[in-house]
Amino acid sequence: MFTLLISAWGILNLALSIISIFKIRKNLKNCDFILWWTFIAGAFVWEDMLVFGILHSGLALFSLLMHNNNYWILGFLVFWIVRSAGETLYFFLEQFIVPKHHPHYITEHFVALRKIFGDISDQKAFIIMQVLMQSILIVSIFSLILLLTGQNF
Repeated sequence: MFTLLISAWGILNLALSIISIFKIRKNLKNCDFILWWTFIAGAFVWEDMLVFGILHSGLALFSLLMHNNNYWILGFLVFWIVRSAGETLYFFLEQFIVPKHHPHYITEHFVALRKIFGDISDQKAFIIMQVLMQSILIVSIFSLILLLTGQNF
C-alpha cells in the first residue's frame, strides 16, 4: 500500500512539474503563489514546483526501483530538513528587508494567520512562519534519526 502512495506521489509531482512550465511561461514577471495546496511538496510558487516536482519524482522512482520504501522516507526527511532550514532563515531575514518588493512583499499571504490571531503585524507573521519552519526541521531531524537507528514507521 505504501508503495502505491509513493508511486502516486511521484506521478503527481511529475505532472505538477510539467504544469509549472506552462504556468511560469504564462506569467513572466511575477511569481504566482500556490502554497495552499503544494506545501507538502515544499513549493510556495510555480518555480519551486518545477524543481521540487522533478526532485520528488526522482526520489520516488529511486525508491521504487530499489524496492525500498525507506529510501523515499529518507529522501523526504532530508528534503524537509534542508527546505525548512532555508525557509527558517528566509523568514528570519525577511523581517529586516527594506523596501519590500515582489515577490518578497508577501503580507497578503498571511490571511490564514490573521484569521487565527487577528490583524497581526508582518513581523509577527514572519516570526510565526519562522518558528513553524523550525518545528518542521526538528520533526524531520527527529524522524531521520529514528529511521537511521532502525526504527520503523
